[in-house]
Amino acid sequence: MFLEKLSILGYKNFRDEFKIEFQKGLNVLVGENGVGKSAIIDAIRLVLQEDEFGRTPISDSDFHKPFENPQKQSNLIEIQANFGALTQEEVIAFLPWTDTKCNATLTMQVDNPPKQNGRYKRVIWGGASKASMFEAELFDTIKCIFLPPLRDAESKLREGKTSRLARLLKNLNKKELAKCREAGELHTVEQKVKEFNEKLANDPEETIVKANNLIKDSLIEAMGNVFGQDTLIQFSEINLNRIVENLRLLFFPNITIGTRSDQFRSLDENSLGYNNLLYLATVLAELTHEEDEKSYVKILLIEEPEAHLHPQLQIRLLKYLEKTAQEKNVQIIITTHSTVIASSVTIDTLIHLTNSPENNFISTNLRDCGLSPKSKAFVNRWFDVTKSNLLFAKGVILVEGIAESMLLPVLAKSVLTKYNSSNPDQPDLPSNLEDAGVSVINMNGIYFKHFMQFFADLTEESSSNINIKCAGITDNDPPSDCFPTPEDNCHGSNPALELIATVNKSDLARLYAGSLKTFEYDLAMEAKNIPIMSKALIAITDTAGSIKLTLESYLKSQWDNIKVEEKRDAAKFLYEHIISKGLYAQVLADQLETEQCDIVVPVYIKKAVIWACGGIVNES
Repeated sequence: MFLEKLSILGYKNFRDEFKIEFQKGLNVLVGENGVGKSAIIDAIRLVLQEDEFGRTPISDSDFHKPFENPQKQSNLIEIQANFGALTQEEVIAFLPWTDTKCNATLTMQVDNPPKQNGRYKRVIWGGASKASMFEAELFDTIKCIFLPPLRDAESKLREGKTSRLARLLKNLNKKELAKCREAGELHTVEQKVKEFNEKLANDPEETIVKANNLIKDSLIEAMGNVFGQDTLIQFSEINLNRIVENLRLLFFPNITIGTRSDQFRSLDENSLGYNNLLYLATVLAELTHEEDEKSYVKILLIEEPEAHLHPQLQIRLLKYLEKTAQEKNVQIIITTHSTVIASSVTIDTLIHLTNSPENNFISTNLRDCGLSPKSKAFVNRWFDVTKSNLLFAKGVILVEGIAESMLLPVLAKSVLTKYNSSNPDQPDLPSNLEDAGVSVINMNGIYFKHFMQFFADLTEESSSNINIKCAGITDNDPPSDCFPTPEDNCHGSNPALELIATVNKSDLARLYAGSLKTFEYDLAMEAKNIPIMSKALIAITDTAGSIKLTLESYLKSQWDNIKVEEKRDAAKFLYEHIISKGLYAQVLADQLETEQCDIVVPVYIKKAVIWACGGIVNES
């Protein structure tokens, strides 16, 4: 049994009904800020009554309030949780919540405005009907624990009634303690503490005894024998709950054999990251431990597990969570902004969240994007920290190599400036890719078929797409000995070209190809780009031979009325002598930035930039 679906209406971000589906085991919520990740976690906590400090009251800010009309606040919050994969035992246990298909449903409604006492009326029921019999005891079989994003792990593990360590120890001893109470005996721990206290109290040389006698003498002197109170200083009350509430977790920096107890130190001397891990380990121990009481549903909600952890620890933590989810039957739902975490899990665990301009929130399970087994294996293998940026972007541009990824942000500035000036009747686009929230993803090859499946329906298995604009730019790639011109072109052999017609039918994706040869060659064939590109190549040409002389001659030539054949020969020369594409692209990008060169951008790159940034592309 696990939380399979969640429906939210009128709560925080969600004006209209929002639905999201989860799977058993690990679920990772990704997306840019403000797309409702935290609100989803809070909705789960609310409907499952998770709150370690008692029931959290509903506040006015929990009801959706549109920014354009704050007075038009939602008059209802409705959160519905659907549980699937119930066993026969669970169907019987949750009979008041189940339907004819043996799925369990839990619904909570909160009315707005509040009652006269300022509190909001909260109604919760199981099953399809509001009139269904509701058994609050069923919540005792649901374990739901929440770890907030800004965790104060030290305080959570410190002694006290709210200590996570105390909760774990109480749960571990619950069964044995009940037997002792029934037999009228002390628990083993209680007996040892009792003996220790008696030893302290009966030794007149002990400082504790002396201190206690001084306090008693002062009380007698101040209030007399009639009004005075007696005192006793001891380790703790002889009660297991009080004893464990006074225990504190200590740490040693390495897990080694033979560490002495006096070597351990207080958590306030530990790092924030490691304290977070200790806190999480304590919570998981509590969540996975079973006593007599049966837990049918175990859910761990974690916001930003990457907090204070370096990348290697983030990866280890996620692998540990994934393993725990599988082996201990715990459903783990986390939110993250970490590309390290997003790239460390399989795409089946990832749920992408986005918000449309109309303020409609959309969730996309990446496992439903229709990737073939071959593509899924490829993406899981190649989905590194850089590529996983696409999960946190407003738009994406997929490119083949390092040269495009380094130059595109610079070229985009020119494209966007000219687009805004030539389209006064359209809303201005941001002036650069960073402001537009667009990520350039270097695929290190022509792997568009694998990655485009996230944004366009390339297979019949696809039922969902990531709801952001994606553009791809690829080369024509004619035979190596062909150096075409616009008037004398060659048919390309790039297999990605076959995808263009299918991809471009999508509402979200476009794939654009250069019309001539490769990215550098097509850039050189545009207008007067040869001198600009030649200057960058001169900067990384060490020898003073014929190559540098030819490049210097291009700087002096007039390119206004040059014949197309001469331009082709120059573009061919550049193409053949750009040996290190990455280094060349870096130098050219720096030159364009510092010297404000007016380079002409090929049409296919213009289209990709405008599409990914949300502009209107002229496809003619």
